[in-house]
Amino acid sequence: TIERTPDGFARMAGRAVQDGFDAVKLAPFDQMPPGAHDDTIAEGFLKTGLACAQAVRQTIGSRRDLLLDAHSRFDVRQGLELATRAEALKLFWLEEVTSADPLENLVTLNRNAPMLTAGGESIYGVQGFYPYITAGAVDVVMPDVKQCGGVAEMKNIAAIAQGAGLEISPHGPASPVGSIVAAQLASTLPNFKILEYAYGEVPWRADLIDPPEDTSRGHAHVSDRPGWGITLNQRVADQYAL
Repeated sequence: TIERTPDGFARMAGRAVQDGFDAVKLAPFDQMPPGAHDDTIAEGFLKTGLACAQAVRQTIGSRRDLLLDAHSRFDVRQGLELATRAEALKLFWLEEVTSADPLENLVTLNRNAPMLTAGGESIYGVQGFYPYITAGAVDVVMPDVKQCGGVAEMKNIAAIAQGAGLEISPHGPASPVGSIVAAQLASTLPNFKILEYAYGEVPWRADLIDPPEDTSRGHAHVSDRPGWGITLNQRVADQYAL
């Protein structure tokens, strides 16, 4: 389990770099209660989270990409402060700073943030994404195939984003099955940006599917076998079922 400290995040980032990854994302604000509007409380979590991000930046160097996920912990005012103070980190993007309801908060953040913004992992369907995209809530749209309505719906969402001049990065690090589906989809999308992967969370993750998940050299390798190119390893699934 990762220690949610600057040293803990930095050690995990160092392992990822050694394994060939050229981009690292972290979510260092998760211990902050959502909607913590007291400035004193929020400031403590903000400083700690930014210290974690700075430690990761120092570990991965300036030539690799750093992504920061806020998991909607901030209100719009706090989010603007976060974006300003994170500018020195040279982020690839800042993700899910605040809730998508009301949408105007994300629009304000996106217009004022000095880096790319991303989000949309919990939105369902074209009907949910259309106002999100057309309002300019983010620069990079992140539908999750298991949440947004499936494969065909994600393709439609990606097409709407492309028409609006936005890029798409499928969300979904929860399982190797979802990651493989997202990777296969991403390979068909002209406006694809980057694909996330849950690095180092459990040692048996790769063995949950056959052939095992392959992220060598920091890239997802998609199979040329029929369908999604994988089968579920039921023995491993049963062994680690909750």
